[in-house]
Order: sequence, then C-alpha cells, then structure tokens
Amino acid sequence: MAGAAIASNANLKTNGYSTSLVASQPMRIHYHTDCYWFGGSEIALLLHVEAAFDSADVEPIFTYRAGSEYESGLRTQASRRVQARRLRLPDPADLKQALTHGKSPRVARMLRGGVSLLPLRQLCLAWDVARMYALFRAGAPDVVHINNGGYPGAISCNAAAIAARAARVPVVVYVVNNVAMAYHRPSRLLDYPVDRLVVRSVDMFVTASMIASQALASVLRLGEGQHTVIPNAAKPGAPTVSRSDVRRDLRISDDHLVLLVMARLEKRKGHTFLLRALPRFPDDIRDKVTVLVAGVGPEHAALEAECATLRIADHVHFLGQRDDRWSLYAAADVVVLPSISHEDMPIVILDAMAAGRPVVATRVAGIPEQVVDGVTGRLVPPGDAAALAEALAAILEDPTGRAAMGKAARARYESRYTPQRFVDAYRKLYSSLLERRRPRESRNTADRRNPAASAGNRRACI
Repeated sequence: MAGAAIASNANLKTNGYSTSLVASQPMRIHYHTDCYWFGGSEIALLLHVEAAFDSADVEPIFTYRAGSEYESGLRTQASRRVQARRLRLPDPADLKQALTHGKSPRVARMLRGGVSLLPLRQLCLAWDVARMYALFRAGAPDVVHINNGGYPGAISCNAAAIAARAARVPVVVYVVNNVAMAYHRPSRLLDYPVDRLVVRSVDMFVTASMIASQALASVLRLGEGQHTVIPNAAKPGAPTVSRSDVRRDLRISDDHLVLLVMARLEKRKGHTFLLRALPRFPDDIRDKVTVLVAGVGPEHAALEAECATLRIADHVHFLGQRDDRWSLYAAADVVVLPSISHEDMPIVILDAMAAGRPVVATRVAGIPEQVVDGVTGRLVPPGDAAALAEALAAILEDPTGRAAMGKAARARYESRYTPQRFVDAYRKLYSSLLERRRPRESRNTADRRNPAASAGNRRACI
C-alpha cells in the first residue's frame, strides 16, 4: 500500500499522548474492523491506530476484512507508519454481489432473497470465529478493540468478540458506530443467540453518543456497567490549496455562497432534501448559491436526475470521491448534513467544526450532541426540505452571524473533540478494565499452574 503498509509488526516510537498503563511492559492492543468503505467510523479508528503505532507503550496489531473499496480509502487516509493486516473473511454480501452483477433489478432481488434464506451468516460466523481465535491465541493481546459500523453490523466483528473471549483475552472493547437495530424483523430474531454470546464476551460496549448508547443497552439488555459513551474526535488538517484556488478550479465566483455536503451517496444521508430545499431559497440567495456534493454511492444517478427535475443542475457540482476534504471545507461557507436515519456522531460534523465552519444538520441520533442550535449552526427535523431551506437561508443572509457560528464551532471542537482527548479516554478505559480483570486473571493463572492446589481449595470450600 502507498499509505498503510500490510504487516504484522511495527517500529514503535514515542508520541505525545498521556497514558496510564497497568503494566511496565507495553500494552498489546489488537484493533479489528470490518467495513465495505472507509467512512467516518474508520477515520475515528485511525486516530487510535496511528497513535498506537507511534507509542512506545503500546504494541498494536491492526486487522481488517479485505475489500477493494476499503483498502482504497485506507491507502489514502493512513500514514505509512500504520501496518495493517488484511484478512480474507467470507461474507454473504460478497456472494450476493457476485450473483447479481449484471442482472436485471427483478432477478437481482430474487437472487438476493434466495441467498438470504440460506444459513450463510451462521457459516461465515463459525469460520470467522475460528480464524480470529487462532490470531488471538498467537498474538496474545491484552486488549481487543473491535470497530463495527453498527449493530449487528459486520459478521467478523461479532466473531472477533466471541473468539477473543474463547482465547481468554483479558479485555474486549466493542465500539458500535450507529444506532443498534431492534428485533423488528425475522432476520434480526435469528441473530438473538449470537447477540447473547457477544454480550457475554464483551467487557465494555462504547458508542459516541448518548442516544446510541441508550439504544444499544435497550436492544442487547446491557447492564449499567457494560456500556459507556466516548465522543468521537477529528484530526484537523490544512488545505492543500487556497479557498480562492478551489473555487477557481470549480468555476465558482468569489461572491457565490457555497454549501458543502460530504457524505456517501445513500438515501439515509438525505441529499434529496437538500436539493429540494434549493428552489425554496429567496431569489437573491438562490442565484448565488452553489452546492458541492462530495462522495460516491448508489444514489448518484437518482440525485442527478432530481437536479434535472428541479432545474437546479447549474447550481450543483457532483465531485465524486475527494481526498482534499480540508480544501473543500476552506472553500465552503456552510457544511450541510441532511441525514434522515442511521447515524451516531458523524465525523464530517467534527471536521467542519475543526475547520471553523457552521453546520446545518438534522436532529438525528447524536447530531444534537454535536451541533448547538443557534450557536454553532442550526438543527432541523429530518426529511423537511422547507425547514432546511429556512435555516440555510437565514445563515447565508447573515455573514456576521455565520462567522460567529464558525468561531463558536471551532471553540467547541477544541474543548470536546480533539484527538488527544479521544485517545486518552480509550487508553484510560483499557487500563481500568485491565485493573478490574487483574484479580480474576491472577486466580485463573494460579489455577492453571497448580491444578492440584486449586482442586484442594475447592474441596475445602464445599
């Protein structure tokens, strides 16, 4: 890889993060993730991984399920010091994609439905448990840190939790980056036995927002001591080109007002409602507004068709996948995230705050914990184009207020969402869980070393 290197060992250095570890030897942390693309939750995980590979008091291992789109993002986002190990792990989605490639929508639906009737998830889970168990036994980590896009989410993430406990890893931390799915569908009911195994295997579930934590605790019936909240973080970056150069390259005049939406092109991100908000702007604002849409995804063609229907194609630029997001933040006046569902604490909002840009977003999941309505941006109901248009127009018409919001957003970022706070919070969590495990592990170790004495003690207690 051009960025992250595929390897199993690392040259460790000292970094600036303050940690309180439970042992004089380096803490061995195995990070595992499984995602089809390199999204916000992966960017947050990368803060941990890069800090670990820079630290003298951590021995990191980083594994991920192999996938071309994920690896493309990893190469772009990760520094060369990160050494990643790709794992070829089976997934039913890969079979569905292979079977439906080039098929008509009707045939594709039938094939996907047929595959869903097979016990493939269970077979993949068993395979993944065996594979991850072997890795954990060989690597003997102190902590396994699992990064899952949601819950139940990726099969290999649940397998990693079960395998880690079977391999007697002292601490298992499971990060869930979305609101957990309840048992509303038959397919979710089939997950119930696996969910109970996962719950028994995990020491601490972590979410980035309170609302996601409450949902996860409700779905999995977690005790108070088994779930916690650690807000996400973002690492500020510098624009590679100036604001004026970005605008010139995109043929946007200096007097235009630029809205930036940076998100995967999926229905849940609500791009359609932003497009429908544009015609509702006052005439003097609408004529000067340009929308930059950065990202790729299955809704691209539908969104372009929506622009044509609304006759706003001249005001909307589809940029595709961009690696220069900090230059785009510099070129923007307002960052917009009109999501309608399936969020937790979006990294794009933290990026915007770090860049000193006001954010207009929806009241979904943990977003109200990030954006202070009327102070660092505006919050509107999801799926409400009229409310979105009103909020955006108010900010665009007020350059002084817009600047004040951007300044307040940056201050809120500095006080809550910096990488050092984020990494330190997780390191303290690892240490506290290891301390909690230490007496139990000491007894287990003594029993393994002297089984006769252990048996005698048990008889004496009967």
